[in-house]
Amino acid sequence: MGASRALGVLLCIACVAVAVAHIYYGYWIGPLPHLAFALPLTIGLLVVCALGFWLGWIMASTKEAAPVAPAEPAPSVARGKTKRKKK
Repeated sequence: MGASRALGVLLCIACVAVAVAHIYYGYWIGPLPHLAFALPLTIGLLVVCALGFWLGWIMASTKEAAPVAPAEPAPSVARGKTKRKKK
């Protein structure tokens, strides 16, 4: 597994952990929040976590490109000086 794939998996796990921790500690464990402030904040955080998870998923599931072999140089063509005819 390449470094970018491992980073993508780590990003997915981190985004899920942040979203679950926010819901758990913000709504179940902690005191009942003032919902006019808490709901837009929660929606914004969940959108950011969803975008982070999507980016991590793309990083984890994309195949890495195989390295390209260096191209052989083209054979040199002798360039002779040609004279142009004047009109």
